[in-house]
Amino acid sequence: MQRGRVSDIATALPRRTQRDRREATVARLVDATIDSLLAVGYARTSVKEVCLRAGVSHGGLFRHFDTMLDLIMAAAEEVARRQIENAERGLAQAVDGEDPLVTALYRIRDACRAPINAVFYELVVAARTDPLLHRALVGFSTRYADAIAAATARMPGVGKLPPDLLGVIVSSALHLFDGEALTRSVLQFPELEERRMGLLVNLVKSLVRSYAA
Repeated sequence: MQRGRVSDIATALPRRTQRDRREATVARLVDATIDSLLAVGYARTSVKEVCLRAGVSHGGLFRHFDTMLDLIMAAAEEVARRQIENAERGLAQAVDGEDPLVTALYRIRDACRAPINAVFYELVVAARTDPLLHRALVGFSTRYADAIAAATARMPGVGKLPPDLLGVIVSSALHLFDGEALTRSVLQFPELEERRMGLLVNLVKSLVRSYAA
């Protein structure tokens, strides 16, 4: 009787389609690539390493991705998607009465310091001597920067600033916090970092006041 019930339940469950199986395999490969980049770095993120982590054969990997670079860039796109999603969630939780750009500065810093963001740092450093990776990252980085700027521009209250000025503020914050995040793994000055943030916040508040006047 029990066996019959299990069989009935199994029959009632929807069968996974070929598309479902494909998407699940691709997701495992992308997640495994992200994990590998974070754990062993770009140079050691090989087909063998990713397949072991994903539980997928070499042939299975190349059924879904033409080259290893295609998989690497799919992983980068997924990290970007997660980072934008997390940032927008943080921007939506801005404290009442707080200047939205100040909130954006803290969210950008949080995103740069997030452990998963190290995927980008691995790729950017490797791209210096890898022409194919460099070419792929140029287009990706432009799209990612545009997505971050667009997410910031959607925040309530930032419309008072000219779009070009908002772009300069966001871009400058990204470069500042990316550099800080890249070096703070080996060199940290917490008090200096907070003073730096304070100066940046005061500068942004001053700009907002000048354009609101």
